[in-house]
Amino acid sequence: MKVIRRIIILVVFLGVIGGLAYYKYINTVTHYNEPGVNGNTIGNLYGNGLFCEYDGVVYFANPNDRDRLYKMNPDESDIEIVNGDSVYFINSDSHYLYYSRNHSNSTFSSFSVNADSLCRMTKRNGKVIILDVDDCNACALSGNTLVYYHYDADEATTVYKVDIDGKNREQISKASIDPRCMVGDKLYYSGVENDHNLHRMNIETKDSAFISSENLWIPLIDGNTLYYMNLDDNNRVYRSTLSGEDKVSISTYGTSAFNISGNYLYYQSIKGNPDGLYRVDLASGSEILIAEGEYNNINVTSKYVYFADYLSGTIFHIPNGGTNVSVFDPPIIELDD
Repeated sequence: MKVIRRIIILVVFLGVIGGLAYYKYINTVTHYNEPGVNGNTIGNLYGNGLFCEYDGVVYFANPNDRDRLYKMNPDESDIEIVNGDSVYFINSDSHYLYYSRNHSNSTFSSFSVNADSLCRMTKRNGKVIILDVDDCNACALSGNTLVYYHYDADEATTVYKVDIDGKNREQISKASIDPRCMVGDKLYYSGVENDHNLHRMNIETKDSAFISSENLWIPLIDGNTLYYMNLDDNNRVYRSTLSGEDKVSISTYGTSAFNISGNYLYYQSIKGNPDGLYRVDLASGSEILIAEGEYNNINVTSKYVYFADYLSGTIFHIPNGGTNVSVFDPPIIELDD
């Protein structure tokens, strides 16, 4: 009996040790992506990445709760708080959420540490690690790398990259090119120094190639189609191939912000009659006014289109493809300690 009791005690002891070791392992191991995985749509990231849909879940910055990180179903049911960070530029993969902390809309004091940092949160347990402690914002996931704006007092805003495990942080451009138009592992951007043409960067080698001579801004690539603000035609939205062929104007007015949702273009007009959020049917070309006013931060999910009043910050939404505008009014939920 003593021998059996000792064996049982030994087995239990080894089980406890093994369990603790496994718990430590799953809380420290990094889960890596296949090459070419991106973390949010390009259009949403141009809209400050306030909404991000992944695998049937919409992660969002709750406008009623200082933009803290929440989640819900695409039909806006089952709303839950995820963590207490005020966030923007949300990206997602199978295991993690990535975001920039939005100090300007948080309860952090002006002396808080890492209040504007680049973060990774494990979905399974909510653990947050800081990938860059400096001031960071616009970020986009590319495979196992995040490309983002980095600010410091010496060089102001430049473009950096860092691996999702926090390693290999480095500057990839001294120019403040926009890091949000990631397609697979390639960064497409409008020039900011010598031209406003379309360029493409290999983020591994940091080599850039000239793609198109169009004078453009806000390049948005959807499949094999390029959408952009045409600086030579009163900032109207144009559509073309990546090389600039078969270009055509698709908006009546110029724009300050736009996004693509399936067969629709949503854009905020400049000098419209009147100004407001418009929707263009990309198949027929028909265009309607959705909401009169000044809006930005246009984000889309599978069920809804979200947009913010430019002055008040109030978030409105419409069913994707619909016209019924209402205020997006999610509840404030207390975070469990």
